[in-house]
Amino acid sequence: MGRVQCQEISALPGNLIDISAHGCKIFYSVPVTIHLEDDYTLLIQVAESSTSDFSLICHPAWVNEDSGQTVIGMTILRSPDSERLKTFVESLGTKKDNEEDSQSQIVDSQCQFI
Repeated sequence: MGRVQCQEISALPGNLIDISAHGCKIFYSVPVTIHLEDDYTLLIQVAESSTSDFSLICHPAWVNEDSGQTVIGMTILRSPDSERLKTFVESLGTKKDNEEDSQSQIVDSQCQFI
């Protein structure tokens, strides 16, 4: 879905797995150290968007390390790009609704013989 950069977490970028107006989930293919009491400034680059990167202040909600990989759940705090993120997430919902409508028209359509 996108990339996440935060030098405080890792020199390597993480992969954005999921995002909403209130939080996000990030995957790192390497172990990273997260302090659950700290806030982090993330630079998020969304792959399917023509919008510029989002700068978001986040607080870790949970961390899951397994087999040398790390998944982090972040809560998004009030940030410089909060309003842009909200608009972006709403556009994703609208896009999904339009795709579902198109799909239902294709699936529900019936052939008419003349």
